[in-house]
Amino acid sequence: MPLPIRYTNQVLEMHKLWEPEGYFQFQCKIWEAQSEARAELFGKPNASELEELKNGLSLSSQDVDSLLEAKGHETNKLLRLVQGKISKEAGNYLHRGNTSSDVLDTSIALQIKASLTILEKDFEKLAQELKKLSLTHKDTLQVGRSHGQHAVPQTFGRQVLGWYAEVVRDIERIVYSQNVIAYGKCSGEIGTNVFIEPEVEELALKKLGLKVDSAPTQVISRDRHAEVLSLMAVNAGTLERIATDIRLLSITDVGEVREPFEKDSQQGSSAMPHKRNPELSERICGLARIIRSAALAEQNSQALWFERDISHSSVERFAFPDVFEGLCYAVRLMAQVIEGLVVYESKMLENLKSTYGSIFSPRLLNELLEKGVSRTKAYDLVKTLAQRAVDEKVELYELCAAEQKITDILDETTLKNLFDTDYYLRNVDEAYTRLGLK
Repeated sequence: MPLPIRYTNQVLEMHKLWEPEGYFQFQCKIWEAQSEARAELFGKPNASELEELKNGLSLSSQDVDSLLEAKGHETNKLLRLVQGKISKEAGNYLHRGNTSSDVLDTSIALQIKASLTILEKDFEKLAQELKKLSLTHKDTLQVGRSHGQHAVPQTFGRQVLGWYAEVVRDIERIVYSQNVIAYGKCSGEIGTNVFIEPEVEELALKKLGLKVDSAPTQVISRDRHAEVLSLMAVNAGTLERIATDIRLLSITDVGEVREPFEKDSQQGSSAMPHKRNPELSERICGLARIIRSAALAEQNSQALWFERDISHSSVERFAFPDVFEGLCYAVRLMAQVIEGLVVYESKMLENLKSTYGSIFSPRLLNELLEKGVSRTKAYDLVKTLAQRAVDEKVELYELCAAEQKITDILDETTLKNLFDTDYYLRNVDEAYTRLGLK
């Protein structure tokens, strides 16, 4: 579905690629490139006819409006509109030997390439914001969580670094996708170059910055499109992952971060004035669902009947704009959230201490193993003490210091050292080094 206007206004340059004017103007580029290729190879159309063609292929807003009625053959309507603005001699060079898919599929490749260029810049902006945040909080203590439960100490910067690493891979997926989709066809009915010379096709596509699809049918096979949209759905999943973490860290009872919130103008709830909802992150999660569903619809468009049918066409009128406009808006929202994220370092430290030192149980277990205690006995002993610490709200260190089974093996200094957070952070820098951020 078309992006709501409140979202569209944030991604106007992307929207223009997929709105009707962009949609039809990209199609005209195909005819222009073919005409230029024929002129260079065969001298026809001549220079004046070529100039006339180029002028005719420039569409006004009134031209676009006249093409919008969902009746009849769309490409024929566009062709007749352009031919009606120029001489018969010049007009006869247009669409010579083409089928509609030559124009539509090749122009879609150009639209997708242009969309990916915009997305690449947006994801690079997000990567920079995440890099900055991860470096700022490289040493900010935070408890790591698995299954929603406290696990062991880490730093908030290290958590953010995981987000950053995934966004770097998202950028790689975008660059890869630009190569996947950079193919066109100007080979006519069922793709066999019956009426279009291969050298015309090759030169025209080269002018458009595209490669020749080696063995198309009447269409470019939809595996390319399905792959690109699937990869963009993966990128949306990255944004959803980050947004979900922020939502969870924003829960009142956790309270470690908060989205940017304009306290003088923004309202979290119409009924509860105290609320500051993470609504931007929630919006990103919702957009990811739309993007995934559009990618799935395109996957379902891979299987066309023989050399072509048109069942993919109606799908793609929704799928491509949904994915590219939706993802563009989502990544910009995410960068906005990260740039303005409020981090409560004191709350992170408070939460880390809230399970009474039970998070140091893995190190206690490993130390007992080092001293020769069997794993079963060591695990059962540490488990009992660690869970008592949480249930009875007593520091695990105190329970250990009072437990003869522990003190018979570990002296006081050794025991105290087991509850030092620095031990858990001793190799945090390694991930920064691997990502080139040290």
